[in-house]
Formats: sequence, structure tokens, C-alpha cells
Amino acid sequence: MDEKYRFEELPLDTPDDDPRWEACQDIFSFGFLGRRANATSVKAFREQARADNTTLDLVTAAGPGIDGRQPIAVFESAPYTMNSGAGIVDCLVVQGIVVRPSHRRNGLLKHMMRHRLDVARNQGIGCAVLSVSEGTIYARYGFGIVNRQTDIEVNTERFHLRGDVHVAPGAIEFVHPSFLEGHFDRISLAHQKRYRGAHGRLEGHRRGFTGAWDRREEGPSRTLRAVVHFDEQGEPDGFAVFKHRGWDSSPVTSDVLQVCSPDPAIDRALWLALVNIDLVEILTYEFSYYGDPLPLSLVDSRAVTATKSSDSVWLRILDLERAISERGFESDGSVVLHVRDSMGYCQGTWRIVVEDGVGRAEPTQDDSDVQLGVDTLASMWFGDRTAATLASAGLVQGDPSSVIALSKMFATAHAPVNLSAF
Repeated sequence: MDEKYRFEELPLDTPDDDPRWEACQDIFSFGFLGRRANATSVKAFREQARADNTTLDLVTAAGPGIDGRQPIAVFESAPYTMNSGAGIVDCLVVQGIVVRPSHRRNGLLKHMMRHRLDVARNQGIGCAVLSVSEGTIYARYGFGIVNRQTDIEVNTERFHLRGDVHVAPGAIEFVHPSFLEGHFDRISLAHQKRYRGAHGRLEGHRRGFTGAWDRREEGPSRTLRAVVHFDEQGEPDGFAVFKHRGWDSSPVTSDVLQVCSPDPAIDRALWLALVNIDLVEILTYEFSYYGDPLPLSLVDSRAVTATKSSDSVWLRILDLERAISERGFESDGSVVLHVRDSMGYCQGTWRIVVEDGVGRAEPTQDDSDVQLGVDTLASMWFGDRTAATLASAGLVQGDPSSVIALSKMFATAHAPVNLSAF
């Protein structure tokens, strides 16, 4: 890193009036083309960072146009969790990385990424995850797409469940979003335990989906609304939150921001409540996924239309031995892989063995059956892609029978599901 730059960390116990809090928050706002930071948004940023035990790595610089030494790049990360198929495991989440445009192409991102991934690996963390705004940056650091999501539109008039489809019994009620404050963590955790690929919640999720904070309104949300499903004992076991677009939308549209429960039958009860809101003609939803059973549950599956697909989560394997031991497998097998990793964490040849659904990775001197990059291996992690598909794309090389064996080892019965964006 150029000597004019200085690498620092902003401790969470830094006094509230330290100007670096505002500088960091403003860098993120500028990086994503938002408004300048103000006292309210800086307070929210600071409180969320402390609640998540966030690490704020900074690069500071001095020079023309900079008042003293100022942060010009920020790397925000925190301890996190994900369901890797055998239960919930620890990981690192990269919440945000921004470098001022005037300081790009100086190796700052590379320096911050290397430092934080090194720390995580030394702490015994097997994987790191992030979401991206640009799709060409993070493969070079070994990240691969593990979750994809689909934006859908639901035609409320055409939405009718099949008569033979089960809907969870219980009660439905529309509530103030703040009602969820006492139930959000429990229901979210139940969802995460249910689905491979599901990630944990950050303070921003909690505040956003309970209406405590709205980034656009820079305060409590006045537009967010919530509906809750109660089981037969009266306990909340699922929720949905949504916003009406207003009368300027044509057709009249509400945006569903989240449908969260551990059971598709509860999800169906929530969708029934949403489609029966008076006057609303279209519901949009950004967290549908490949394999979402909702359209198949309908008399007319075309009541649900996919409008856009995107990647949701990218994953980076930091410690292959630990990561394999933490992953749940549904098929046994054994394959020797040669993994290419420019950052060195997983570089080498490994024998991957799965017995009774439990995997292990061992370094070996044997000739490899299959060769692939660490980002490609990550793309198979939750079962979103198969080795055979990736081989057809030219990303996996090796003996065809071994590629098929690798596909079977990493295959999952269900597509990954995730409701958390970072």
C-alpha cells in the first residue's frame, strides 16, 4: 500500500462525537449514491455497528482537498452465521466495502480484504460471505455465487391455492411492525434452522423489518406494515412485512419486503392474507428463489411471474478442512480435487471424503481427479450449482466420471433459501 495511506481500525467504543463516525457513514452513502450523512443517520450507523460487533477497517489519507487526515476507504465486517446443511455455523460477513473514486486502483480494497480474511481464518472461521453491487470484482478474491434470488410479481386476482394444498391452521392478524420486536429473532432463527443457505440477521434487518428505522425516511418507518401468523396455541410463528406504493402506481401495487417462517404451509397462509388486501392488484417480492414452491401450489401458476433474477450471496472458503467438516452432505463419496486459490487459503490437492453424510478434507500428494478454482468450488457449496453444470461452463476440469461423482456428493434435495441481504 502506498506510503501516503495509513491503515487503521475504528474501535466500537470510540466516543460518539468522533468525526470518523460521520466520515465512515458518509463514505458508504456516497459509494451507493445516497444522501450525505446527517446526525440521525450517523447515530443509526453507530448503534447498528455496536449491536453487530462490527469491525470498521479504515484507510486514511491526507492531501489536497482533504481537511487533515481523513478516512477515504472503509471495510465493514462482523461475526455472522449461516446454515451450511448440517446446522448453523459461524462465518464472517462483509457488510460493505467502499473506496472513494479518487483513490481507486491503489490496492486499497486488496489490502483491506487480505487483512480481514487473514484475521478471520486465524480465528478459526471457515467461510466468509458478502453481497455485491458489481459482479466482476469478488471472484478475483475467491468468492463464488452460492445463493440466487428471483423477483416476482403476484397477480392478486388470479391467486387461488389448489384445494389439495395444505395451509397452516391458526390465525392471521395485521399488526403494527413494532409488534415483531419480541418475535423477530425467534422466527428468523427458526427459518434459518430450516433452510440450507439461510443466513443470520444483523441489527439493520431487525430495525428495518420492525419499522424502527427506514433509511429513506431517516427515522421510524411510517409506511411499513406487517401481518403475523399465529399457531393454534396463539404463538406467532411467521410474519410478512410490506409497503403500499400508493395510488400513483398502476396497477395498484404493494411491495412485499419479507415473508419469513420455517414452514411453506405458514408462508401460504401469509400470502393468502397479502393477496386479500382490498384494492391491491399486484404484489412484488424480491426474495423468491429457484425452487420456490409457491407457484406450484396455485390453480394458475401464471399468477406468479418472475421479473428478474440476481445473485444474492457470494461465499469465500477460507479453511477447506473446517468448511468441509461443517457442511452437511446428502450423498457419500470420495474425490481428489486440485483447488486453485490465488490467495493461498485453499491452494493444493485435497481428498474429499464423505461417509454417512459427514465430510472431511485431507491434503494429499495423489494425482487429482478434478481441477477447479476456489470460487467455483464455492458456487457448489449450498447446492445451487452442480459440478457437471460448472464443467459444461468450462470452470471444472477432469475425468467425466469424477465430475459426476463430485456433483452427486455436493448435490442437495432442495435449492438454498436465504432472506438476508447484507
